Amino acid sequence: MGPVHVPHFHIRWSGKETLDWEGFRTREEAEARAKQVVRLGETYALEDFEGDCPRCLDVWNLKSAQA
Repeated sequence: MGPVHVPHFHIRWSGKETLDWEGFRTREEAEARAKQVVRLGETYALEDFEGDCPRCLDVWNLKSAQA
């Protein structure tokens, strides 16, 4: 079975090229989590995905390679 393609959100932290590993079902969940863990002077953007999410696809490919 391949990766599941459902609408979700990831946090992209300032200065980071890759998306945060954790996905969220709603923008509100992602925003709440980002506000909990943001560091002083750090910024972030919430990115929404529906379909091929580069972060989730990377995780799926890694799991498949280890099997």
